[in-house]
Amino acid sequence: MVPSLSFIFQLQGLVAAATSQAVSGLSRHDLSRDITCTVKSQRKAWQNLTGIEKSRYIDATLCLINSPTKIGVSVAKTRWDDFQYAHALNMPYIHNVGAFLPWHRYFITVYERVLRDECGYEGAMPYWNEPLDADSLPSSPIFDPVSGFGGNGTGFDLCVADGPFADLTLRISENVTTAESEYCLTRNFNPCIFRQGAQQRVADRCILSSDTFEEVRQCIESQPHGAGHGGVGALMLNVKLSPGDPIFYLHHTYLDKLWWEWQARNLTHRLTDMSGTNTQQMPSFNISGFNSTGLPLAGANQTGFPGGISGGGGGGGNQSMPFNLSCFPGFPGPFPGNMSSFNGTQPQFSMPKPDASFTDYFDDGGGNTTTLNHVLYSAGIAKNMTIRDVMDIRAGFVCAEYV
Repeated sequence: MVPSLSFIFQLQGLVAAATSQAVSGLSRHDLSRDITCTVKSQRKAWQNLTGIEKSRYIDATLCLINSPTKIGVSVAKTRWDDFQYAHALNMPYIHNVGAFLPWHRYFITVYERVLRDECGYEGAMPYWNEPLDADSLPSSPIFDPVSGFGGNGTGFDLCVADGPFADLTLRISENVTTAESEYCLTRNFNPCIFRQGAQQRVADRCILSSDTFEEVRQCIESQPHGAGHGGVGALMLNVKLSPGDPIFYLHHTYLDKLWWEWQARNLTHRLTDMSGTNTQQMPSFNISGFNSTGLPLAGANQTGFPGGISGGGGGGGNQSMPFNLSCFPGFPGPFPGNMSSFNGTQPQFSMPKPDASFTDYFDDGGGNTTTLNHVLYSAGIAKNMTIRDVMDIRAGFVCAEYV
């Protein structure tokens, strides 16, 4: 048995979180709200943009890459660094937790606004319609070197050598606070992973079979989320630093679209449905048997990737999944952090706990349950918002619609 991509991707996050800088103790940034919404942002699929629209979006992205930092941290030199830094800083509190979907909705909206306000972009944030490319990842138009984001990595270092971001220089490190030696944008396509998790039927299962927010959060974060990150690979598989790849923002805009489609099926209830924990819950798993206990591979009503999953729904019970070994060449192999390999032992990680300063900062009433009052923080790039502020994309801060 081989674990699902979501197991591997979430395990990487758990390892990284064990050494991550905590958000607790941060001073409150500007908590004022921007609730004006006059003209909604028309978010379209990248595949449906005109050539001119694509060019303008790419130009705005390059503008951000070449603009100086504004958040006042020593490790950042560019505006692009600011966004990668913000995601890395927040990492333990925005993955495998209740805030996963709302924080990323907030983050892509902040990104969209900065493109407009600082780089003169007049369009909307596009999304990657991933099911259209599920069976043809390497030939997707989104990776076209002329009209898209450039292609796969090449050579030993897997640096992207063509397209508008071939010369992209990155410098934010794993531990966030220490300057990193500059590195390139890397990709390592895995069509097998993408094909299994990006199918329309997988997205439909999340939207149609999830009754609660926690179910849809687990489902989206496990399958479509893991497929985009794992399919593109390399930097996109780094749970902290993946925003260094410009494709990150289109991938997460697609995930936000899925959440909104689920919300729109019952707005009366789902505009206020929020739950989950503020800190990642450490799963118990058997490395030698590749069985996961307590790690949500799918929402409670889901069956996992196409092909099924044994052992029931998300959380609780031993879960394993038959998976094509070709999706994991060389598996078992090196893992990040303190795990050099799957060696048959059961590692234990010290996960951050919600101390008083953390729970006070996130306004969840002193507990570890995510509420609508939970504060969303972007490391000073933009004003803080609460989850309540981003629940309805049609109004307030988000002010968008998917078309």
